[in-house]
Amino acid sequence: MRHLRRKLLFNSFIVSIVFVLAGACNPEHDIDLDQIPIETKLQRFDLAFFETDTTDFESELQKLQAQYPPFFSSKSELIFWENQRRDPLQLELFEKVQAVFGDMAAYELELSNILKRYYYYFGIEDSIKAYSYISRLDFNFPVVFAPPYLFLATDLYLGEPGQKFYAPLPQYLQFERQPSFLLRDAAYALAESKVPKPAEPQSFLDAMLYHGKLLWLTERLIPSIIEAGLLKYPQAKFDFSLAHEKEMWVYFIENELLFKSDQETQRRFLEVAPFSKFRTQIDQETPGRIGQWFGYKVFSEYAASADDISLNALLREMDSRKVLKLSGYKP
Repeated sequence: MRHLRRKLLFNSFIVSIVFVLAGACNPEHDIDLDQIPIETKLQRFDLAFFETDTTDFESELQKLQAQYPPFFSSKSELIFWENQRRDPLQLELFEKVQAVFGDMAAYELELSNILKRYYYYFGIEDSIKAYSYISRLDFNFPVVFAPPYLFLATDLYLGEPGQKFYAPLPQYLQFERQPSFLLRDAAYALAESKVPKPAEPQSFLDAMLYHGKLLWLTERLIPSIIEAGLLKYPQAKFDFSLAHEKEMWVYFIENELLFKSDQETQRRFLEVAPFSKFRTQIDQETPGRIGQWFGYKVFSEYAASADDISLNALLREMDSRKVLKLSGYKP
C-alpha cells in the first residue's frame, strides 16, 4: 500500500511537470487566469461509488443520489446499483483507475484552468460541474459535455495498464486511450459546443476548416498541449506529416479535392482511421484524419492574421474560400 501511494503521488507530480513544461512552449495562447474567480472541483463519482459501505448499501446509495444527482433518475433501482457495485469488471476497472490516476489532483487543477479559459472566452452563464466515473468501457462516449455537466470516463484512459481491456480495439484506437488524452478530450468536448457546423452540402474544405476550428479552439483551452497531442497522432506519424506537408497539400490541389462535396473524399481524409488514403505505397506512414490537421494549419494562419476579429467572430466565419485566401497558407 505504501508503494502504491508513492506511485500515485509520483504520477500526479509527473502530470504537473508535463503541463508546466509543455505550457511554456505556447505562452502566447494563454490568458491571465486570476481574473476568473471560479475554481472547478472534479467530483469523483467513481471513487465515491466504489468506496461505499456494502453492508448498508441502500443507505449509502441514498447519500450518493443526493451528492451526485446527474447519475440517478427517479426510476433508479437498488438492484441495478447493487449489481454495478459487485460487478467484477467494474471493480477491476476501478482498481486500475486508482493505480493510474491516484487522487487526480493534478488533473483537477488543469481541468479547472481549462474551464477558466472557457469562461473567459464565452462568459459565465451556468458554471460547469465536472464528474469522473467508470463507464464500463463505453468507448463511444469517453467524454460527454451536457451543459452544465462534464463527464469524464476514467476507465477509458488507462494507457498500458488497460491493455487487456482495450485489446479488442485496433492499434490506432488503443493509442487514443492514454491518460494524457483525458484533458485534451475534455477541452475538445467543450470546443464542440461552440463551433458551428457548416451547412449541407459541405465541401471538403468546409469540413476541413470545421475540424480545424475545433482543434484551434481546443488549443486555446489547453495551451499546454503539444501539436502531436492535440491531433492525437503518434510522434512518428506526426513527424511524417511535417516532412511531407507540402506534397500532401499539393495532392489536394492537383486533384481538385478542396471544393468537392462527395462523402468519399471526406472519409479518406477526415474520418478516424489508421491512416489517410492518398492511394500511394506510403499511405500507412500517414496518420488518419490528415485533413483535420490541414484544417488546423489553415485556420491557425487565418486567425493569426486577424488580430482585430473577436474569437467568436472567427468561429462563426463560414466562408471557407475567404478563410483559405486570407490565411495565406503555403506549406
